[in-house]
Amino acid sequence: MRILVVLVASLLFAGCPSPPPPISAQPTPVATPNPTQLPDASPEVSPASPIDAPESAEASPSVSPESVDTPPSITIDSADAAPNAPEELSTTPNATDEASTTPMPTDGTPISYEGPWTVADAQGQAYDMVIFPNGQAVTTWTKGTEGARGERGYWRQDERGVTVVYSDGSTDVIEHGKNGFQHRRYSAGSPLDSQPLAQGEARRCEGNHTALVGVWRLNKEPDGSHLYIALQSGGRAVSTINGGTEGKWKVNENGALCEWPDGWVDQIERGNAGWQKRSWIGSESSTPADLSLATRVGEMRFSVDP
Repeated sequence: MRILVVLVASLLFAGCPSPPPPISAQPTPVATPNPTQLPDASPEVSPASPIDAPESAEASPSVSPESVDTPPSITIDSADAAPNAPEELSTTPNATDEASTTPMPTDGTPISYEGPWTVADAQGQAYDMVIFPNGQAVTTWTKGTEGARGERGYWRQDERGVTVVYSDGSTDVIEHGKNGFQHRRYSAGSPLDSQPLAQGEARRCEGNHTALVGVWRLNKEPDGSHLYIALQSGGRAVSTINGGTEGKWKVNENGALCEWPDGWVDQIERGNAGWQKRSWIGSESSTPADLSLATRVGEMRFSVDP
């Protein structure tokens, strides 16, 4: 009986090694080749990685390099498109350069034609064109039907110069070229690409007399019409008296002093109410024979009938 107990105990003791099945569980490490195979398969199965939840942690490193590979391909596409955009934008600076240089004159500054200009007619006699900022223009050309009233018209400017069209249809053009400012005059109805009636140099008037050059409307005559005087930059004065009387004028401390062949003197000067004209005969007296308002034609709006 004792022998039997000993045998049973020895058998039980010998059976203890059977728990090593946990030890025999080491075959799971033997399954470690499976992870090594999974990385190989992971690139193909990466879309199915959600199925293998436990392996997703290991698959994610293998997938990340692929995901890194794909963005560069997208970046390359966008980079290919990017050069196309700059090529289209590169034309903008060229257009800007052309636009900036087209309206600019040779010296880089816009040309202003406002003020009086001295030109010549077909007989070579000088007269003045007065360009006013309000779009109006007046000349001291006294050979027309208006005599000392000169010519009245309107002007416009373009990149080549200024063009003035008068009430009778005649036209004056001043353009800036390589040889300075040039003047052309056309008779009424003549196209501007035809032979001009007169052409020559145009000179800008400078000095303290520029505000006086032009046509002045003075006092009313007995017949109800106004007296006009045209003051040319060269010192010539023409009035509407007796159908046209020629005299001379000069600048003094008060304004313009006009002297006429019959001994009369007209002084155009600034007074309390603006420009005015004082007239006397012989030497200046304290009580002038005539005192009236004076208006420079063109500074105020006038009406021109076509």
